[in-house]
Amino acid sequence: MASEQFIQFVWKHRLHHAGSLTTTCGMDLEIRHPGEQNLHAGPDFFNALIRMDRLTWAGNVEIHHRSSDWYRHRHHLDAAYNNVILHVVEHYDTDVTNSLGRRIPTLIFRYHAKLRKRYDALKRSESWLPCGDYIRSFPEPALKLWLRSLYEERMGYKSRYMDKILLDSAQNLDEALYQAMARGYGTPMNSLPFEMLAKRIPLPVLMDFRDNMKDLEAILFGHSGLLSPARNMGPYPSSLWQRYSDLKPELTGPAVPAHLWRFFRLRPPSFPTLRISEFASFIHHRLPLSESILNIASMSEAEQVFRLKASEYWTTHYLFGVCSPPVSKYPGEQFIATLMINILVPFLLSLERDHGYKPAGLRSGDIISELRSEHNQILKNWGIFGIRACNAMESQALLHLYQFYCKQKRCLECHIGAHVVSAPIHEKN
Repeated sequence: MASEQFIQFVWKHRLHHAGSLTTTCGMDLEIRHPGEQNLHAGPDFFNALIRMDRLTWAGNVEIHHRSSDWYRHRHHLDAAYNNVILHVVEHYDTDVTNSLGRRIPTLIFRYHAKLRKRYDALKRSESWLPCGDYIRSFPEPALKLWLRSLYEERMGYKSRYMDKILLDSAQNLDEALYQAMARGYGTPMNSLPFEMLAKRIPLPVLMDFRDNMKDLEAILFGHSGLLSPARNMGPYPSSLWQRYSDLKPELTGPAVPAHLWRFFRLRPPSFPTLRISEFASFIHHRLPLSESILNIASMSEAEQVFRLKASEYWTTHYLFGVCSPPVSKYPGEQFIATLMINILVPFLLSLERDHGYKPAGLRSGDIISELRSEHNQILKNWGIFGIRACNAMESQALLHLYQFYCKQKRCLECHIGAHVVSAPIHEKN
């Protein structure tokens, strides 16, 4: 038996058997419009147009495996289903009525067996990409449009976090950027403790000490919880701890628990100790943040805004008290790109979309289209199937496609999967 989702897909795309249709009570039926699919509570399709016995009906359509599911789901007691004009089922075992006692016409839905065979093949597939054997047949123009839609969906999710930050900050752009950038400096594994750190250190406190890099590090490292166990590991950590002890009364709440910070499986340049120093340098050089960030006029300028050196102590350290060969520590190109993709672009998008903001500098679309594609194993795997991202917008779309559609086998909701499933009825025998 096919899933209701599959029957809904066939109904939505009009992939049923060609020829005349008849309800179980003998009425001739013509589908003028299948309606708009409803992904929430209520009937499966709204505003359908159905012609039955020379009368055109406008209303809703409900779809089930068996017609008796209508009663099992208790739709006969729900007034929300009183506007259903057609009940579409794969197996008919009873007539149904709505809460007003009115009988609803039922259509036994028939479709080509090839559709079900292709759908089952996708659902059973254990390969990295379920549609990998068919994906090269998907037209490139359609792929470009689908990737654009996926990118917008992904950025919609990310910008919701920015909406909350803007709301919590009462539209104070400097405060909102401070909170957002803190989270970005923790990407990917230390976003939570970085976010907690920024919430416990008021931005005005950092603004008071913006001209003194050592004071900024004392405040940030001290309240991160990482400085306390390191305060006796040399002159610099010791001096930071002494300064933090003097400034601690100006801070909000306790320090972040040190155990929340993650070092395991991170490359040394991504250690939170180094990121905190780089964040201190960012605060040191870029306050007020709104002027520094929102007026960026070019990609080269954007990269320079974030390419700021950690303090001198970190030239010979990745961890407190552990010496390493001398190397000046700057955020890498990949980290800066990640910061722009995950923080700057969603922040600008939120401002542009929901707050009527018109930036004097680059818009969110300018940045994402000019950034180079990311490089990771998921994108390498897409390349095996002949799909390669031209820029960061497409790489973000492909990441979203794999994570939220392919892995979850949401093939019928994917334009590529829908093409693959429906293709057999257009193929020659």
